Amino acid sequence: MTDQNDQNLNDVNEEVKDSSVTKVEKADNDLVEKLVKERLDENLKPIKEKLDNAFSQRDEALKKIAQYEKEKRDQEIARLKDEGKHKEAFEKQLAEERAARELLEKENLELTRNNNVRASLTGLNFRNEKAVEMAFQEIVGQLVRNEQGTWVHRSGISVKDFVKAFAEEEENSFLFKAKVSSGSGSSGSNKGGTPPAGKQSIFDLPQDEVLKLAAEGKLPKR
Repeated sequence: MTDQNDQNLNDVNEEVKDSSVTKVEKADNDLVEKLVKERLDENLKPIKEKLDNAFSQRDEALKKIAQYEKEKRDQEIARLKDEGKHKEAFEKQLAEERAARELLEKENLELTRNNNVRASLTGLNFRNEKAVEMAFQEIVGQLVRNEQGTWVHRSGISVKDFVKAFAEEEENSFLFKAKVSSGSGSSGSNKGGTPPAGKQSIFDLPQDEVLKLAAEGKLPKR
């Protein structure tokens, strides 16, 4: 009986020891990751400042060019009016207003699209802000407007469904934090929603199949 108690005590001690080692290793890994990030941020800070300055100068230059071009157009319209060419002046002014309106509409559409994507990305467990921006750019580049004027993926599925499918693609896993293992082992089920080995990526499926999956609520969920 004593031997059995000693064995049980040894087993408990081993479990506690293993648990302690795991916690220490995790703490060490977190510390290393933090130090690496701090060093990278420190090294990249001058580069970021230079880039920010360059972008600021570019934006200022573009603003001056736009202002200069507007002044030239206004002068041209004024000249046409002074010469009694009111029809030509009116047409030129109308064309400018139309172009300005189309630009504003385009910006509003893009803002709507961007806000939709940002909202759909909220809640996903990205590694960092850089990963968020990479995902955002990749997703935005695959969106189109349908006949109703709504932003959708080029396959026809909604932005929300596309973002879910994007998050489950194996090749995009590097953008997200690794899932913590429960320690219960593999049950053989595909709980993460990632397509089983040998099956096609959702982005390789025909549009009608993707739409069918979306309608049936069978798109992968993260």
